[in-house]
Amino acid sequence: MLFIYHYRRSEDMKLERFRYLLEVERLRSISAAARSLHVRQTTLSATVKSAEEELGYPIFQRSPGGVAPTPLGSRFLALAKEIDQRYEELVSLKQRTAEGAPIIRLLLAPSLAVCLPIPLTRRFQMFDLRGSLFFQECFSRQVAASLADNASNLGLAYLTEPYITRFLTDPAKRGSRLRRLLSDQLCLIMPAGHPLSQQDIVDIDQLADQRLASAKSLSNDAVLGNVQEKFSKMTAFSDIDIMKEAVLEQDMVAFLPRFTILAEGNEADMSRFAIRPVRGTARPNQLTLCLLQREDRALGYQERVLVSCILDYFQQVRTDHPEFCCPDLDALEATVS
Repeated sequence: MLFIYHYRRSEDMKLERFRYLLEVERLRSISAAARSLHVRQTTLSATVKSAEEELGYPIFQRSPGGVAPTPLGSRFLALAKEIDQRYEELVSLKQRTAEGAPIIRLLLAPSLAVCLPIPLTRRFQMFDLRGSLFFQECFSRQVAASLADNASNLGLAYLTEPYITRFLTDPAKRGSRLRRLLSDQLCLIMPAGHPLSQQDIVDIDQLADQRLASAKSLSNDAVLGNVQEKFSKMTAFSDIDIMKEAVLEQDMVAFLPRFTILAEGNEADMSRFAIRPVRGTARPNQLTLCLLQREDRALGYQERVLVSCILDYFQQVRTDHPEFCCPDLDALEATVS
């Protein structure tokens, strides 16, 4: 109870200071935490020193490689984290007003932006929380960088296993968390009457003379490789819905992840297309849909609720479509430390 006593007696031990100290613990570095919090390093160092003087014991032990909590500091930070979380929960119970409502931002790969906002919004609204969901398209390879730049705390991205390995071993991603949600692969879509629709599987070399539609500028795709070397006729459209219409109206072909094709609400729309697996891609046609996030303690209460909605949704997807299951899914969550 010592820690709660100090919290109640002090007028200076504000919630903001708790969050500053928790960020230092998360990054194990005062300088890195200062950059993340957008404050001066001297200001953050003074905050740590003031808190330690007020408590009467050191929270962190300094070393040339950074800082680490002392035994008493670990106990204090655990309680600080709990206080911060409980405060977020109390705030969420306030009268819902549009003014000042938090924005919960989720980055989505373009192929996910066409199928996830509605089911995720439906689940999130069941909690009747104060705040607004904001879905922002972001290419998969840029999601991690956007999180590092504090553009968002959450993002969904399609990643290859080599990229995941690099992510998990990158010191710059320290404190980030990666959760594998499902296994997937690219499929070819084309008008239902397209000549290639007569085949059970399409070889990538058969597409050299086809007109390729894309919802992004493909230069060095994670699966397809250097697309411009394979396709002499390619058009990039502003979004996937326009791309799909172009496929139908202009007899083009395109690639989409299998999940996007089968996702909730897309079944009727995709009935106009022929969908075929492809082989011979430049790199293995294996993608993993991942949730990238900062550690749970760095998330706001509404963001943690959204994470639970995402996990619940994809648990249902894997139940309905076992082909999307990741092997040993529970063992494939990792935090960069």
